[in-house]
Amino acid sequence: MRNVFLIGLSGSGKTTVGRLLAERLGRPFIDTDLLVEQRCGKRIATIFAEEGERAFRAREKLALQEAAASAGAIVATGGGIVLDADNRRLMAERGVRIFLSVEPETALERLRQQEAIARREGLSPEVRPLLAGDDPLAALRRLQAERRALYEEAEASCSTDGKSGEQVARAVLAALIALGALEGEEPLERQIRAGEGYAAIVDWGGLGRLPAYLARLELPRRVFLLSDQHVYDLYGPPLLRTLQRAGWSASSYVLPAGEASKSLQQLSAIYDWLVEQRAERREALLALGGGVVGDLVGFAAATYLRGVPLVQLPTSLLAQVDAAIGGKTGINHPRGKNLIGAFYQPRLVLADPATLLTLPERERTEGWAEVVKYGMILDAELFTLLETHAAALRDFSLPPASLLAQIIARCIALKAAVIEEDEREQGRRAILNYGHTLGHALENVTGYGEWLHGEAVALGMVAAAELACQAGFLAREEAERQRALLAALGLPTAYHGKPQAEALLAAIQLDKKVAQKQVRWIMPRRIGEVFQTTLPDELVSKVVRSLFGGENITRSSAGARQEEA
Repeated sequence: MRNVFLIGLSGSGKTTVGRLLAERLGRPFIDTDLLVEQRCGKRIATIFAEEGERAFRAREKLALQEAAASAGAIVATGGGIVLDADNRRLMAERGVRIFLSVEPETALERLRQQEAIARREGLSPEVRPLLAGDDPLAALRRLQAERRALYEEAEASCSTDGKSGEQVARAVLAALIALGALEGEEPLERQIRAGEGYAAIVDWGGLGRLPAYLARLELPRRVFLLSDQHVYDLYGPPLLRTLQRAGWSASSYVLPAGEASKSLQQLSAIYDWLVEQRAERREALLALGGGVVGDLVGFAAATYLRGVPLVQLPTSLLAQVDAAIGGKTGINHPRGKNLIGAFYQPRLVLADPATLLTLPERERTEGWAEVVKYGMILDAELFTLLETHAAALRDFSLPPASLLAQIIARCIALKAAVIEEDEREQGRRAILNYGHTLGHALENVTGYGEWLHGEAVALGMVAAAELACQAGFLAREEAERQRALLAALGLPTAYHGKPQAEALLAAIQLDKKVAQKQVRWIMPRRIGEVFQTTLPDELVSKVVRSLFGGENITRSSAGARQEEA
């Protein structure tokens, strides 16, 4: 990874954000102001008072040169470091510049809060020499006017007004990813033999290398980027900049975030936009986001002009291991999830695990349900691997990049093998729906929003294991291992909401796996092996009423053994 230089006014949050970034990425953090003080043995205010600004700038220049000699450091710079042309040139050569923009009023308020905190802690507050006059706000406004054009030379900018340090750190991370500033190990690639055939690539920081991957497809250089509001705010502007710098013409469409966007109304709005853009048959749609974006944009690609190229750019764990792979696209119907759609394979799937760094914890965590699913249905060794590393995978404070990429690539390979055998779910592919029968029903009856997809699937898997135990297919110890792993990864294993048993039983009848009015259940025999079967209505009713009738469904293995006895 190249150095990252944070530039901006005093009070823009460079030090706070820099420390968060360094912690998140496992990189060294350097503050050039602190470096000057350490090398000189004096506070900056003292240097200004005794030696003048010119002397300080000379010391600051040396500090920047020392910081720039590092490899992959996060560097918080002084507000005036951009005044020197040599400094600007050095930062451009040795790394990526990120401008943290802030309104002077916000900056002054933050600086005053810092002073107040220092006094409460019995410390001598830092005095910024250029703001030491009677009107610091006027001084900040003057400095902003003098330096703005120099700050805006940066490769990317992030506004910090009204945002926490954590929110700004996520935005900077997204900019670094989209600009291609993050580097990992060699990409992992799997050719999927479905449709016309396509590559699924797992590449840490690979989103910033999108232009090179697109060039392999030999498509027209005009593309259409579609994303939801949350993802676009983070990745849209820097990714468009990356595409444009590489010679691509990219237009963007932003849809509301959330499951409600998988609707006929939103699909129609996308059609209208594509018609307005005069999108042509060989021009690709880029689906940037999680499963909702991938499903919706995929269905638009399948049906607009009877099919245009689709590139999946999944930014959630759930989408990277599951939703973006295999060609299922679609929208929801008020009476059921994914009831309207098409099988339509993409031309490329680019899964960048680094994008998981910018997800809120809950949205990242839900994806582990689909990963556990692969262990349950196909790969006992993967299941054991997840058990071994569950704490690190859940914590994510210092993401295990290599392990994460390997897990995602392994899940992709598992799903690819299934869809190559049964692309349109006429047989074996149905096993990929383990936990989804009740999971989809729960999403539907609670209104698409109360439960994230992965959370609902986790509860569906707990219910499926309970059905398998009571039907005599699965040992109770195996069900307990599944429950324990889901819990260790931060997923729900108990339903405590409003009783939904009757609504769930009705919703199950609209599941896509219903054949001749009978639900085909995916049942585990052991970890790593499942099969498809029907179940007696009485058993299903009993288990659903027990688990979703308002009672706690978490059960210990000891309790289960006592009941069996």
